[in-house]
Amino acid sequence: MRFLNTIALLILAFLMPSFAFAQTSTTSATVQQQIDKIVQDRLNSAPSAADIRTGAIGDYLDVKTSPQNPGPNETIRITVESYLSDLNKATISWWVDGKLVERGLGKTTFSFRNGASGSTTRLTISITTNAGERVTKELSWSPVGITMLWEANTYTPPFYRGKALMTPQASVRAIAIPDNTGTRNALDAGNLVYTWKKDGTAVPTASGYGKNSFSFPGPKPYGESKVSVQVSSVNDTIKTDMNVVLPLSNPFILFYENHPLLGTWYNRALGDNLTLAQKEFSLSAEPYFFSNETGEAPTLAYNWTLNGKDIVNPGRAITLRNETGGKGDSLLTLTMRGLKQTFQTANQDLGIHFTTKESSQPTF
Repeated sequence: MRFLNTIALLILAFLMPSFAFAQTSTTSATVQQQIDKIVQDRLNSAPSAADIRTGAIGDYLDVKTSPQNPGPNETIRITVESYLSDLNKATISWWVDGKLVERGLGKTTFSFRNGASGSTTRLTISITTNAGERVTKELSWSPVGITMLWEANTYTPPFYRGKALMTPQASVRAIAIPDNTGTRNALDAGNLVYTWKKDGTAVPTASGYGKNSFSFPGPKPYGESKVSVQVSSVNDTIKTDMNVVLPLSNPFILFYENHPLLGTWYNRALGDNLTLAQKEFSLSAEPYFFSNETGEAPTLAYNWTLNGKDIVNPGRAITLRNETGGKGDSLLTLTMRGLKQTFQTANQDLGIHFTTKESSQPTF
């Protein structure tokens, strides 16, 4: 029995290498088959030369938009160019919101009107080259209407119905207000990003999330201020530009009668000449569009003259008296200048004709 067991072990030891070799050969063949299949699949899925060229034409298609960030209902002009294919020989189709609008050979430019505020307009450009390549480009715009208001911190008298204008060195504030589109309203302007520019130069300190207002000083004696703002959403799905030109005005002076009982008559300004029969007359000078300044220190200097001679009177109001009751002519002049904004100056003359019996000079 022990002899038989020994024989069995010898036979098993002899057969084991052959079994292991057969198993290894089978595994190697299977792996090689899998590798060959992967290589063949990749070869089959590799793009052809034509596919590579078509993709390159699409990737390097130059699409120019004017303006770059159009506003609501604004006309948009699109131009396509390619350095890999002659588009003058290509058939180009233009689709707006899924509707074919134009198609033609070499139709490389196209104009259309943008949608309303809060809507999305989609443009599809379909190009078939003379070699048969087909390229598609898609663009979309979601404009938001912007109203830009501006105000200058300059003086206007009571009951003045006009706008406070920008004068040299005056402080000005511009405000961008998005339209009410249903998803946002004018009071919710802080949810957008504002990029401000003045005279073509970006102002990073005034730009940012929720910064829909921008304060700046007016220019010096000549020129104008150009203010622009780009309004966009955080994810850039909304982007609109707005530009305004703020004209520069000069301050001026108007005289008003200061009635002893009714006060200043702001409803009618005095002209360049005044005829007086009464012995006493008070008037008030209003400095239109000089900068408003707060503080105890004076901000304006007043220089009154009568017939070229200085009058000591530091304020805006003055009283004329004809104590002798005579008649005659006098020229009253007021010059104002800013003490901080030195480029703000104005002067005004008032010719006064006294219609009494004796010639006399008025007193103050």
